[in-house]
Amino acid sequence: MTATPDPTKHARLRDRLRQVVLDLPAGASLPSERRLAEEWGVARMTVRQAVAALAREGLVLSRQGRGHLRAPDTLRLSVRLGSFADALRSHDLAPSTTVLHHATEDAPPHVAAFLDGATSTLHVRRLRLGDDVPLAIERAWFPASLVPDPGAEVLAGSLYDHLESLSLLPDAGEETVTASLPDADEARLLAMPESRPVLRLVRRATSAGTPVEVAEAVFPADRYELAFPLSRSGDRWAGTTSGPAARAAEVPDPG
Repeated sequence: MTATPDPTKHARLRDRLRQVVLDLPAGASLPSERRLAEEWGVARMTVRQAVAALAREGLVLSRQGRGHLRAPDTLRLSVRLGSFADALRSHDLAPSTTVLHHATEDAPPHVAAFLDGATSTLHVRRLRLGDDVPLAIERAWFPASLVPDPGAEVLAGSLYDHLESLSLLPDAGEETVTASLPDADEARLLAMPESRPVLRLVRRATSAGTPVEVAEAVFPADRYELAFPLSRSGDRWAGTTSGPAARAAEVPDPG
């Protein structure tokens, strides 16, 4: 007769491992499955199941070459003009950027439609990290006639700093937020299962009335808390009014 697994034992082990994980700083490696199995006198498969359960809760990430890590704490991002890198530093995370792709390319129809019909664009795709943990994938398009490709070294820094150097710093725009599941490539880059949701932010920004940017960002939904600053303006909420001033407050800086 096959022994029936003890769900109470598995729950106790999961809770014990959860406490081990919570005692670690964000991004730190968990003890190996073999070490935990030996210390706790259980099978490695039992430890592996507990790790998988915490991964589903969003507490643990798996990284090739680094094993299992404690996931970063939830990041609070205000949907406004502000630096993503500065937001990471406010959570004591060291920001870094991997440039995945940059080239002058034909614009997708929805991008060309916003960029005043510009068909040639600088297309940039980047992976944003905090303490070497992947936190966001960004894609951005800029009119190639206004923003020539400056090279990977510049693109690994703040895009808005670069736009400011060209006198094209966005001062107005709008942003939409939706939720969905990641595709296989997004899940791989963000070190997350395809079954967990992501937030998709789409931004369209202008500088002195000239359309200069269409950007799309993908964030793991369980790693972020989005804040929408609101204030009263007459009889309406400033967070829901239209016009350049209101829209500018809703555009985060991808730099």
